[in-house]
Amino acid sequence: MSRDDQRMFELLPRVGVVLPDGAGTLRFGMDEDATQATLGRLGQVRGEAVPDAPWALTVAWGGFELTAGPDAIAGSGPQQTDPLLASVVLRRTRHARRPLPRLPMAGYDPRPPVCWSPAAVPVVLDDIDLFGYPATEVLEALGDDRDRGLRLRPVVPGGYAHEVTFRRERLPRGGDRTGIDTDEPVLADYEHMWTTGRNAWQLERTGTGYLIVLKGDQPMDVLICHDTLADQIIVRMIAAGVEIVDG
Repeated sequence: MSRDDQRMFELLPRVGVVLPDGAGTLRFGMDEDATQATLGRLGQVRGEAVPDAPWALTVAWGGFELTAGPDAIAGSGPQQTDPLLASVVLRRTRHARRPLPRLPMAGYDPRPPVCWSPAAVPVVLDDIDLFGYPATEVLEALGDDRDRGLRLRPVVPGGYAHEVTFRRERLPRGGDRTGIDTDEPVLADYEHMWTTGRNAWQLERTGTGYLIVLKGDQPMDVLICHDTLADQIIVRMIAAGVEIVDG
C-alpha cells in the first residue's frame, strides 16, 4: 500500500500508536505526563472527564480526535500502582452524520454516526487502512485472527468506520495470565440496547440468525463489527424481551 508515513497513524499491537507529523510513538504503559507531552507534539491537548478513568487526554489532528488514557488493566497487579496508558480511541470529526432525526430518548441517541467516504488521513494496522474502506471490507481483510485489542464501533452496512478503539491486550480476570481476553467490558458499552433503550430496537429474523434493527420511519440495520460480541448482544436482547419481527 502506498502511503506517506508522515501523514498517517499506525497501530502497533502491544506497543501503541505511531503518530503522524513526526510526533513520535504513543506507547502503552506511558504515564499521564508522558502521554500529554507526546500528544502535545500534534497540537493542543485537553483533559476529558471519562467515567472510571483517572485521566484521559484528547488531541485533534487531520480530521480525527485521538483520546488516550488508562484501561481496566491499568493499576492492576501487585507491582503496578499508577494508572498507565492502555487504551487509544480514534474518532472521525469530519464527514460523519446521523441518518435519521434524533430520537426522543432522554437525550440519548443510540445510533452510530454514518460515514460514507474514506478518511483523509490513513489509520493503518497490518498495512490495512481502517478508515479507508467500508468497515465490512476492513474486517474481512483483517481476518478472524485480527488483534484482540482492536474494536470498531457499529456501522451501518456499506458505511465506513467512525471510531476505532485500540487497547493494550488485557489480562484475564481472576489473576490467570494464560487465558484469553474477556469481552465483558466491551459488552457493557451496548447495555442500553437491552435495558434502558430496548424499546428503540428490534431483532429481525433472517435465514442465518438475527439482524439488529433500530426502529423508526426508516428502520436502520446496525452492523456490530465483531461476531462474538454481536451474538452476546442478541442473546441479551432476546432475554430482555426486545421485539422480534420476521425479515
